[in-house]
This record gives sequence, structure tokens and C-alpha cells, in this order.
Amino acid sequence: MDPRPLQFVVGKGGVGKSTITAAIAIAYVRAGRRVLAIELGRREGLSRLLAPSIATGAEPVEVRPGLWLARVQGDDALAEYLEMVVPIRRLLNIVFASRMYRYFVAAAPGLKELMAIGKIWFERQKKREDGRPLWDTIVVDAGASGQSLQYLQMPAAAARTFRKGLVHRESERVAALLSDAETTAVHVVAIPEDMPLTEAREVLARLANELKLPVGTVYLNRTRAGAPEGATIAVDALSRVSSDSPNGALATAVHATATRSLAWIRLQEDKLDRFERGVSRRCVRLPLLTAEEFGLAEIEQLADALGPSPVTRTP
Repeated sequence: MDPRPLQFVVGKGGVGKSTITAAIAIAYVRAGRRVLAIELGRREGLSRLLAPSIATGAEPVEVRPGLWLARVQGDDALAEYLEMVVPIRRLLNIVFASRMYRYFVAAAPGLKELMAIGKIWFERQKKREDGRPLWDTIVVDAGASGQSLQYLQMPAAAARTFRKGLVHRESERVAALLSDAETTAVHVVAIPEDMPLTEAREVLARLANELKLPVGTVYLNRTRAGAPEGATIAVDALSRVSSDSPNGALATAVHATATRSLAWIRLQEDKLDRFERGVSRRCVRLPLLTAEEFGLAEIEQLADALGPSPVTRTP
């Protein structure tokens, strides 16, 4: 697992980003880290997985020992920022109620995305009484690829657009944090299907070449386990069982099922091998889990599959 303290999880919709984010958070809690998991935007997938019975908002809430959860939205982050710089509550209420403010928030390109990432930057700056960071690890469920890259590119874009002043200074600080390869990692999630793998390849290229952000791990979610040793020999043996024998019908049914399973495994391995060669990196494969209702037990299984953590326990 990646030791960097700020981690974003991105990928095509439906590939299990919230699930992987939750598993990463739990794995770091196990390693003794104080973890903040953040859900970016109005989605609630991470909240449903980690704290289905707890209301979450912008302020972190402890949902299990060592793990806090927050949901960051751009308009809420902007309002929180204004509360810090406009201390007069009466004046602030007038601003929030004005039609001009609502029009400005709706029309300003990238403002909400910038403020949301700024909120994450703010959480990264918080300290404990002894001077250590309040959070050892912050893991962000950044949403579908298009939206998440829009969030991640806004600080650098704003710093270039506004050449001086408050917006430039704040954007530059946030952009510097995101591009710091010692601090930040952007993980990409895909599943062994053509469209998600194609999008993951494009996201990796944009992160490296256009956005120049540090890439973390590529997680290949919902992968089938490889065929057990001797599976092909066993299937061949089943094909030779006569349908007229006492167990002939059963052997035929098992042979058909096993043949289909082996074909799916071969197809998956071909796709994933070509993908790994194309992006020039080895990926972490996470198992396909089947459950009537996906919950914390399955998240714990995925946390087991993430691999060894280099993190030492925090006193």
C-alpha cells in the first residue's frame, strides 16, 4: 500500500471507487493510522458503506476507532470559507440570502471545485497539540473520472488564471500540495471490461502528461481468481465421460460450467495483460466478491487483499 498521507481514488462510474476508498481507509486504520475518509460531492456511496446510520457532513465524524468520515461539497466549502473571512454573522446572512451571491456561485466556472479541494487542503494543514498532523492519512473518494479530474485540475488552473491576489495565493498553495509526489497519490480504479480499462488508460495519461499529478496504484477490481492447478486436465477428463454412464448427466453439466468459467478467466487475463503492458505498470488485482448485501464484511476482505502496508504504527 501507498504510504503517502493524501490519497485520491478516481475511475469510471460503477467500478467500485467508494468500495476501494473504504477498504484503503480501513487498511490504514488497522496499521494504526488516524484516518479521515472524505466523500467529494453530493454522492453518498462511501457514507453508506462506512456509516449507514450516521449523518455525515463537512465536519469529520468518527465512525469507528481511528476512522473519521466527512462529505465535502463545493458550495458548503465556499460558505465555510466566507464564515472565516466575514466574522459579522448579520452581514454574512445578507450575503448568503442575496440573489447576486446565488448567481455568482452558479456561474463562476470551477469555483465550487476549487473550494472543495481547498477544504481538503485545510484538513491536511490541521495539527495536533504536539505539532503532528491531525490526520495521518486522508483518503478521498473523488468520484467518476471526468468530475474528479475537473476537481484536481482546478487549483493549478486558477493559479494560472489569477496572476496575483488572494485567489492566486490560495490556489498556488493547494496546487503545490496536489503535485507533491512525496505527499499526494492519485489511485485509479478499473474493472476487467473494455470501457473501464480504456478510460483508466486515458486517465493515467492525463494525470501524467496534462495534469502532472503523482499517480499512485492502479486497482483492478472484481477480478476472477485464476484457474486452479490441473483444471484443464479435469475438464478434459469430464468431456470423456459418456452421457449414458450413471453420472453422465452430472458430468456433462459440470463440464459445460467449467468450460465457460475457464473461457472467462482466459478472456480476463488477456485483457488485463494487454492493459498492464499498455500502461507499463503492474496493477493490484482485487477479487470479485459476491454477497447478497455488500457491507463491512466485504470491505474488510478487500482491505486484506490490498497488500502489505509499509506504515508503522502511530503511537
